[in-house]
Amino acid sequence: MVCPRTESFTSKPPPVRNFTGRLPSDSGCPNPTAPVKRDYAFRRCSMNPQDCARYGVHRPSFTQTGFNDTYLQLPKHKTAPGDVLKRIGKSQCNTRHLKHSALRLLPVFGWLRTYRVKDYLLADVVTGFTVAMFQVPQSLGYTLLASVPPVFALYNAMFPMMIYIILGTVRQASVGADAIMSMMTGGIVRELISGDTGGHHPMVGTHNGTHAGQYTVTQVTSALCFTIGIIQLAFGFLSLGTLNVFLSEQMVNGFATGVAVQVVISQLGSIFGNHVPHMSGMFTIYKTLYAFFEHIHEVAWQTTVVAFVAIIVIMVVKLFLDPPVIRRLGIPLPIELTVVVLFTVGSHFLNLRDNYGVEVVGTIPEKLPEPTLPSFNTHLIASILPESFALAIVSFAITLSLGRIFGQKHGYSVDANQEFLALGASHVFSSFFSCFPIAASVPRSAVQEGAGGKTQIVSVVNIVIIVLMVLFLGHYLEELPICVLAAIIVTSLKKIVMQVQDFKRYWDISKIDGQVWMVSFGATVIFDVITGLAIGVGFSLLTLIYKIQRPKTFLLGSVADTEFFVPIKKYQMVDEIPKIKIFHFGGPVHFANTEYFKEQLNKKIGFTVRDVLKARKRAQKGSVCNLANLVKDSPMLGAESKNASLNCSVAADLCSLKSSNSCVAEMLALPSHIILDFSRVSFMDGSSVALLKSLKRDYDSVDVKLFIAACSDSVFDFLRKADAVEFLGSDAFFPSVFDAVQAAQHPNKFIGAIPEPPPSIVEPEPDTQSVDTHPEVSEFL
Repeated sequence: MVCPRTESFTSKPPPVRNFTGRLPSDSGCPNPTAPVKRDYAFRRCSMNPQDCARYGVHRPSFTQTGFNDTYLQLPKHKTAPGDVLKRIGKSQCNTRHLKHSALRLLPVFGWLRTYRVKDYLLADVVTGFTVAMFQVPQSLGYTLLASVPPVFALYNAMFPMMIYIILGTVRQASVGADAIMSMMTGGIVRELISGDTGGHHPMVGTHNGTHAGQYTVTQVTSALCFTIGIIQLAFGFLSLGTLNVFLSEQMVNGFATGVAVQVVISQLGSIFGNHVPHMSGMFTIYKTLYAFFEHIHEVAWQTTVVAFVAIIVIMVVKLFLDPPVIRRLGIPLPIELTVVVLFTVGSHFLNLRDNYGVEVVGTIPEKLPEPTLPSFNTHLIASILPESFALAIVSFAITLSLGRIFGQKHGYSVDANQEFLALGASHVFSSFFSCFPIAASVPRSAVQEGAGGKTQIVSVVNIVIIVLMVLFLGHYLEELPICVLAAIIVTSLKKIVMQVQDFKRYWDISKIDGQVWMVSFGATVIFDVITGLAIGVGFSLLTLIYKIQRPKTFLLGSVADTEFFVPIKKYQMVDEIPKIKIFHFGGPVHFANTEYFKEQLNKKIGFTVRDVLKARKRAQKGSVCNLANLVKDSPMLGAESKNASLNCSVAADLCSLKSSNSCVAEMLALPSHIILDFSRVSFMDGSSVALLKSLKRDYDSVDVKLFIAACSDSVFDFLRKADAVEFLGSDAFFPSVFDAVQAAQHPNKFIGAIPEPPPSIVEPEPDTQSVDTHPEVSEFL
């Protein structure tokens, strides 16, 4: 019969402090007269304790060696090197492997084989038209950020996608111009070309000419694309796709929000028409704001009115009309394209450029660019190399993050290394066609996925539309006001700017995560985009190192009548086992945290061996009064430590009757066993082995036994190879904390125990000295 010590609550129970009931004598409990320990917290449980499943396990206690000897599989036979090479050759050099490798390198053949024309084609074609309507105005706006001619936006919408369709693994990604990549590119372009644009759109109509500076826009952007592509290809071939794990969510979120703030500030001159120079380098925001207010008297009210009308129209549609349309159709209204068409037509008929001084896009060539070799100027390549590494990683991180979201939702896998190869090849190819760095655009990809796009056939349709626009419709966009493009940029970043609210969420989850977000955001806003990224990544890695170096530590206690051992300070109804200290370390033990491990261990168990040895030395000299003063405030003192209140003379007499070790142990109430819970220790190194050996020697000197419990197989094998198991003793390692506790309480009654030799019997010498029969001494003895 199960002992009903835990009652089920059929009605609201009284608080535990008011409950003093006992179980009835016929309840079947071995001790029915004992008070029932009942916790009011059971009311929060979704199931009554009586309804919960109960089980009992009857098994012997094990040491780790005993457990391995009983259940461990036989060691595998070593294979000869020649046999290994034969096996590898047989598995790699066959038709099946070659086919798998080809599909992995060219994912397009994978999804084309399973393409369902009846189910997918119509949705993909419609989605292709929809995405194109968003891509044209957005990409035109991003050319302002990248400081490149508007026609580059149309090129960016075609050539990179031609390669990504074949090599990419993200089926819903719309690869092309992106706000973050454009902002980072613009800083590099403005730094490497000369000539003050005076707030005008930079390099309009002169992108193939030679400037007063050393490089043209085309030379810089083509060299940048080529360098980024080579870096990404190298990362892909080296299988460095796992680099993305070092870009934490909170770091990327804070960085993107900071970039959005940078973008909005950079568009002030275009929106107000007061010819603010485009800034680059450190402290970009402060320099831009300073220049803006310095030229505040030059604000063009006509340009400002046009910009704010465009902003208001776009925001009204996005806030009030888009939500019901998305619920019905699944896609938003193409308000950006509508605004581009309306304001282009209005600009043409009102002649805003000549009559009101409103700056417009200007000449757009109606032809496809001829392929030209990117600039291989060594000085130029050296100048852009550090920024190219940053752009390569950001491009990869944005695309892969979107890919994982879409892949999980639609049931396909995304290969991180293949994404490096796809983006690298796209960058190299586009560097021959006057493009600037690209990534998967978050807004356009969301539209493509929300509109029902299934595969990259969407991008094929998109490319066809863009080609037709370049060949036949480009001249219609020449009257489009620049301030309208700035308005499209600012409104498209609304969601990213509002991510500033995520700081509170990250802070509530973890103070460290909140700090990573704030440092990434603050560094990006205060300094510049490249520096902000470097600081954000660096600080994120430092927090990771800090977490690995200083994991959580707890002193564990036992939950009554269970095998659970939980932190004493976090759980109720947990009792510390007498004379046993269980120390839990929540991370790997290595050279960087051995001192921290020892410091936390001493802090949790409440004493250091050094202090105990010092107290023993004083006790041998008869200075037990000093010992009592040393230990009277120790939190580890138990009931036995009350003997420290004996007067000095009695304590001195007592120490003369007993060994100093025993006297000190009783006065300090040292535990008999210290158990190290290594269930969360994932790896160790040579420094941690030296630490364990040092602890073993220290605790042996004060008659305290050291046990290690719940080692993983890899950790135990490492300790065995490092001779730590032999040094500490095979009977000091246990497969669980429960086994270690049982071994401490019941020595030599578990599988794997090393029997201790019987103690030699020595006749005690008769004590001829008289002993003071002080009642406290008699009780102590």
